Amino acid sequence: MPHLESVYRAASALCGRRQDAEELTQTTLVKAIERFDSFAEGTNCKAWLLRILRNTWFDELRHRKVVGPTVDAEKLQIADPAHPEETAWTNAEDLLENFSDAEVIRALGELPDEQRLTLYLVDVEELDHEAAADILGVAVGTVKSRASRARSALKGRLTARARELGFLERER
Repeated sequence: MPHLESVYRAASALCGRRQDAEELTQTTLVKAIERFDSFAEGTNCKAWLLRILRNTWFDELRHRKVVGPTVDAEKLQIADPAHPEETAWTNAEDLLENFSDAEVIRALGELPDEQRLTLYLVDVEELDHEAAADILGVAVGTVKSRASRARSALKGRLTARARELGFLERER
């Protein structure tokens, strides 16, 4: 399980919610074990697992589209003030919420799934474009253009805030 953390981080980047990310990670690992005979020895195991994760996530999205929206039981529960929630440092979303600006989190969340996953694979997991293309099942040029569009979209959404925070010079 040397790639478990990478699979979980990718699932968190895709899902945005810890429970969904945990379920997606578990489903991915079960599928990988069931299909281990299809893994080509000597190839990139992490890329193989992330491809299974991606396909599983898109299958889930298609299923949700057919079934329709569901009610989350956690949202229906009332918080117990005597037992405040502790920060879950294993969740990428929690880390972002605790160490970053809400506008950055929102901007990342507004990216289309394909762009967000591409940006995650290239910039967070630091995979080369060829490995990301293999995981995503697209051409290398598509990975490059998705990553570029995602960065451009983030820049467009965050430039004004960056000026406010002093990261960029103010326009004259």
